[in-house]
Amino acid sequence: MILSTQTDVAGARFGEEKTIRWICESGFDAIDYSMFRMRDDEDYILNTDGYEKYVLELKKLAESYGKTFNQAHAPFPSFKLNDEAYNKKVFPKIKRAVEIAGILGAENIVVHPTDFGKPSEENLELNAEFYNKLQPVCKEFGVKVAVENMFGRDQRRKYIVSNICSEGDEFCRMVDMLDPECFTACIDIGHAGLVGTTAPDLIRSLGHNRLGCLHVHDNNYREDKHLPPYFCDLDWEEITQALADIQYKGDFTFESDNLFRHFPEELMPAAYTFLCAIGRDSIRRIESKLNK
Repeated sequence: MILSTQTDVAGARFGEEKTIRWICESGFDAIDYSMFRMRDDEDYILNTDGYEKYVLELKKLAESYGKTFNQAHAPFPSFKLNDEAYNKKVFPKIKRAVEIAGILGAENIVVHPTDFGKPSEENLELNAEFYNKLQPVCKEFGVKVAVENMFGRDQRRKYIVSNICSEGDEFCRMVDMLDPECFTACIDIGHAGLVGTTAPDLIRSLGHNRLGCLHVHDNNYREDKHLPPYFCDLDWEEITQALADIQYKGDFTFESDNLFRHFPEELMPAAYTFLCAIGRDSIRRIESKLNK
């Protein structure tokens, strides 16, 4: 099973080239390329005419270590209710992000669904309409768009609530409405623990055929902490057992970047090495359960 982690926090703090070097040198197999900065920073290289040259340089850097890009993350949010100016601006950036994922050789790119504030079936239909607009660019660049389980917030009561694809049945219906040649499911392990379900239940609901990739991180069931396994309260024995039970076919990809938010630069290589060790152990646990 391929082990990877994303470039988000360290890339913003220290630069993407340095971050890719740390990821490669610490022992990860692959890199999940984060493109969140495309949303707001119009001067960011990925929003300029020089994006393709820049991306090819990053790919060449990873290849110099014998590593690949396996996954990517499009700008977020994908859509805002009643904000046509934002939606008009962000959709071309999402399309470019899919193209960039293809240039890098990534198999999957996560594009988040949207809660349109409608009943479940109408919500799913609106999301399917949105995703299907990405199908031509998926086919052109050989990338699958991954749908992720989300959570929302009750702004008056200040707590987390279910959202689009939070529950297994709805998530399965969403995936089944889309062409499996161009779309797949990404279970965000941390999000699952926030909404009253559990990650193992969601993993088993989607099963082997629907679940294509992961975002792996831990929390305390109350806050979206994005920390590594064992830093908080999720049950990692149960999570690894569920992945083994469905004979999960994808990669093990961390979205645990809050680990890197405050470390000084001198400690970043050690932090990545530590995260890599947790990932290797998690994969070992999954594979040992497969053999029972």
